[in-house]
Amino acid sequence: MTERNEVRSCNRRGIQDFKGFSERHKRYQILSCERRRKNYFGHCSKKVKLNDTICAISTPTGIGGVAVIRVSGPNAKEIVSNILPAEKKGKFVPGKFFHSYIVDPDTGETLEEAVILYYKAPKSFTGEDVVEITVHGGLYSPQMVVDLLIKCGARIAEPGEFTKRAFLNGKMDLLQVQALLDLVKSRSALQVKYAMSKLQGELSKKLKNVADMLLNAIKEVEARVEFEEDVPPLDEIKLLDDLKKIKDELDKLLKEGERNSLIFEGVNIAIAGKPNVGKSSLFNSILKKERAIVTEIPGTTRDFIHEEIFLGGIPVRFYDTAGLRATPELVESIGVARTREVIENAHLILFVLDGSRHVDKEEIEEWNSIKKEKILVLNKTDLGLVVTPQELEKFNTPNIFKVSCLTGEGIEALERALEERVKMFIVPSSEFSLSKRERQILSKAKIEIEEALSSFKKVPLDIVSFHLQNASNSLNQIFGWGDIPEKILNSIFSEFCIGK
Repeated sequence: MTERNEVRSCNRRGIQDFKGFSERHKRYQILSCERRRKNYFGHCSKKVKLNDTICAISTPTGIGGVAVIRVSGPNAKEIVSNILPAEKKGKFVPGKFFHSYIVDPDTGETLEEAVILYYKAPKSFTGEDVVEITVHGGLYSPQMVVDLLIKCGARIAEPGEFTKRAFLNGKMDLLQVQALLDLVKSRSALQVKYAMSKLQGELSKKLKNVADMLLNAIKEVEARVEFEEDVPPLDEIKLLDDLKKIKDELDKLLKEGERNSLIFEGVNIAIAGKPNVGKSSLFNSILKKERAIVTEIPGTTRDFIHEEIFLGGIPVRFYDTAGLRATPELVESIGVARTREVIENAHLILFVLDGSRHVDKEEIEEWNSIKKEKILVLNKTDLGLVVTPQELEKFNTPNIFKVSCLTGEGIEALERALEERVKMFIVPSSEFSLSKRERQILSKAKIEIEEALSSFKKVPLDIVSFHLQNASNSLNQIFGWGDIPEKILNSIFSEFCIGK
């Protein structure tokens, strides 16, 4: 039975159908159903009726074919009617376009030509009355229409306010809001794919199932806390099994969501090695442009620089770093320290050797000191390989690529290998990602479940219930249910453009 049907059935049956329970416990069961309903549809209880009407240009500013001005609020239709000719004021039919001219409400002068589409509340993006006005693109005309709308009673929207109203009116939860932000910022087909999956509610469904399991567990524990004498003994084996399932599912979602967050946050690859082995040349070869200064003088690179490209639809930041060596020179030593910081924060290291000379002890020590996934790159193969197989065995890795940044030999093979390796960072079977905020919230929920499990039988049940309620509150936060501080909401929605 679905959550919605279960709630309706619970309310329809009434107290008398809870056979075998005391009157006190029957009332508790009904209240539990009501609580579950409020949690399940909690975001819908946020519906608000905002008195003001907002407007903004929803398309990028600049010269183009068309521009779209969005108007949302209780007076959207009336305000737009004020800038239309009299014969067009009654043409608003939900879901249907109509052609009109834009006129000055004071003089009646024709100013623009437009196509207008009306969405009647609640069947709109924001859940309010919405009018979209499509006019000729350009720098002046769209803003002129916005000025007319403001003159007639609308106000300019704040960044992300259309999406914020959609959230407040229960059209989407905060997971979907984040997905929408990911979608509008997407720069690759893979990013669009993952954002759309999350926007369509795939992750929301998974987490709502977890939230539902948790609420059932809370109900069982609270019944024994509040009505110990009136209910059967707690099935501890089943409760612990359910809590372990919840913990395992949260752990799985966290691991997969964090890995897939790299689709949007990007993978960091550091190019490291001794001075003058060709790190900057390799950096330029991968980027296919002369980004870093290349000279024959060791220590030319004093600080790291980075550039981003896409590999397999995933943003990858390559870092060209200062050469690793002990040096008395102050500026270079600072650069070496920063190189080590870059290596520490990287997901993958390209460790470069000069293949035209023998390996020294320091290079092997540096390689072994880096506790990250590494690829060994033998550069300068055009000069002839001097490094021996016996020397390479000391690096104890099968990941060795021979390249020449001068001739381009081996660069494509290295790039293909990097693309395949970058793809392995994500979980293709789970088409969702988690933002930093979402990961923090789910981690808190998981910790509370772990506390409930570890303290079970060691503390009173009301303490166990306390941890479970905290976990439930965390899940509510990820959806945006309950009380979310305005500061947090503003930080989320401010990342959108004004017209979104």
